[in-house]
Amino acid sequence: MEIVVSAGKVTSGAEEFKTPQAAKARRIANYLPRPELLRDAVIEHNRDDNTTSIRFGTTAGLVRILLPVAEGFEFNVIHDSDTGPRILGSFRGDSLSVRAIAFRISEFLRTRGLK
Repeated sequence: MEIVVSAGKVTSGAEEFKTPQAAKARRIANYLPRPELLRDAVIEHNRDDNTTSIRFGTTAGLVRILLPVAEGFEFNVIHDSDTGPRILGSFRGDSLSVRAIAFRISEFLRTRGLK
């Protein structure tokens, strides 16, 4: 499932999103190694912040994997809690394949007991 946030409003569908980050998020989500991750993954395109992320509902609440805005930047793992967003960790992925990035996401969530 994909959602779009624009002007503070959330809508479903992302037919108009043809950005490199959107395409990469779709490819990463397709390679998530565990069925519960694949089933629960939501790709979120936030036009207000100009970001794309993969969102999961976890035992601790919503967790987003924020894709880098350009090459050379890191993937950030962000926990959206009642007190606001908090970065749980990050990893470099510019030289990794989308399959390897999907595996890292899965292991990050698994080793912290989130999913």
